[in-house]
Amino acid sequence: TVFEPGAGKRANSVARERMGWKPASGSCGSDVRIGLVDGFVDLKHPALVGQRIEFRTFHRDSRKPGAAQHGTAMAALLVGKPVGEGFGGLLLGAKLFAGNMFEIHEDGRTVGNLVAMLRALEWLIEEKVHVVNLSIAGGDNTLMKLAFKKAQLHGLVAVAAAGNWASSDRPAFPAAIPTVVAVTAVDEELLVYRRANSGDYIDFAAPGVKMWTAVPGGGKVQSGTSFATPYITAIVGMAVARGAKPDAETLRRLLARRTFDLGQPG
Repeated sequence: TVFEPGAGKRANSVARERMGWKPASGSCGSDVRIGLVDGFVDLKHPALVGQRIEFRTFHRDSRKPGAAQHGTAMAALLVGKPVGEGFGGLLLGAKLFAGNMFEIHEDGRTVGNLVAMLRALEWLIEEKVHVVNLSIAGGDNTLMKLAFKKAQLHGLVAVAAAGNWASSDRPAFPAAIPTVVAVTAVDEELLVYRRANSGDYIDFAAPGVKMWTAVPGGGKVQSGTSFATPYITAIVGMAVARGAKPDAETLRRLLARRTFDLGQPG
């Protein structure tokens, strides 16, 4: 199974503002342990320096790790400091456990390694994180399904991007796994991102169009279901840290109380 970062086009705003959340103190979410399975993370980025981040890479020794653009953006959206050009994450005080699963293929493509994903999930289970953010999209795989079933049995809730293939009949995985909470992206007018997948596997929508994101060396405006996923990850992480049952279906019902339908009810 080949995975790709779940990014689409371009972006432009501070994360909490886009959701209508008030500015947060540096201790916001200090009791939350968040996992991130994504790309390499630039820990020297000003938004991430000094934050509570543990990073490991799980790419195979025979290949180079993938670039740090996508992983850095995800890490900063989750726990980044509001420095410089307005970078700022959702839960500044949370502890982030970030694992890289991407590597450079022999043909030059950046691909996700399924074994690396599984190793990263094992690590996150050991670290007892409350939720894991998966802003990635790939095809179906039986071993992957078993891994996420095991993760849920160990109390690890997974939140994943719905995918940017503009497809209604090609679901993205792991988002389409029943034990995973799936997230799509909307713009500031609450219109669904034009390249987002559609389908009944998608649970929630959050801001993900024209988002201002951190990347190595600065910032960049980007769009995609990737950038919406951290919002739901943050909410799920807070809920589980405060005692909610770490079960995807339970959390769907809990979060649904604070949402509204963009289309027909349900």
